Formats: sequence, structure tokens, C-alpha cells
Amino acid sequence: MPILELTTLIPDRTPEDVLDFCLEGVNFPKIFPERITPLGDIDLNSLRIEAGRQFRFRHWMFNVIPMNWTVVIREVGDRHFIDEMLKGPMAAFRHEHRVAAGEGGTLYTDRVTYAAIGGALSEALLVNAYMRRIFAARHRNMLRLLK
Repeated sequence: MPILELTTLIPDRTPEDVLDFCLEGVNFPKIFPERITPLGDIDLNSLRIEAGRQFRFRHWMFNVIPMNWTVVIREVGDRHFIDEMLKGPMAAFRHEHRVAAGEGGTLYTDRVTYAAIGGALSEALLVNAYMRRIFAARHRNMLRLLK
């Protein structure tokens, strides 16, 4: 399975600040570079990421193609949390969010392990580049929102 890992220094923020920002559900659509619509009776304003929590959302791929996801929060710690797709447009998707102290701020790391429906060919032709683009944009949004 492909692994995408991207780390960004977020200046003048503590690891606790950055992780707390990520754990607040209201920030999820702000970080994500494409439109996200919650499904079911989820109120993003009161959603706090907690281990065991499941939720559904619609990700508008390229802001046009609707893709439904069901995810579960597998683990939440002092410096990380992990979510995993239970149902959705990928064969597998595991996303680790990690924070660590860095010089002048916090190092924020996304590590995504995934497998595309269609296997290695669809990953090479479309999915790998799309994932790099989405996660690079997430990191730009994190920097912008946490300045």
C-alpha cells in the first residue's frame, strides 16, 4: 500500500495548540481543501474527535464528484490521533495526525496509508497525485489558519 507522509512546521504554536485545533470538528472543513458535507445528525460545532467515535461525511472530489465516507477514530493520544475509513471510495485508508515540538513551533505530520479501488494502476494514474495535492493543500490551510 502506498504511504504519503508530509510534515510542516507551524510557527509559534505548541503541539497542544495544534492537536487541540485538529480535534475540534468545526475545523475539519476549514482544513480540507475541497467541500465537505457532514451526513447524519452531526453538528460540526459540537463535534470533538474522540477514540471510538464514528461519523459520516460527503467529500466533494474536485468540488464536483460526491464521495461518501464513514470513518472511525481509532486512537487519540497526547501527540496524535488516528482515523480510519470503514466505508468509502478507497479499498483502505488510515490517517495518522502527529504533532511534535520543533524549533520555533510545532511539527505537524500527516501520514496516510491507503489502497485505491483498482489497485496499483489507478494509484499510479490518478490517486497518488491527487493525494499529494490534497495533503499539500491541507498543510497550507493549517499554516494559514494557525498563524
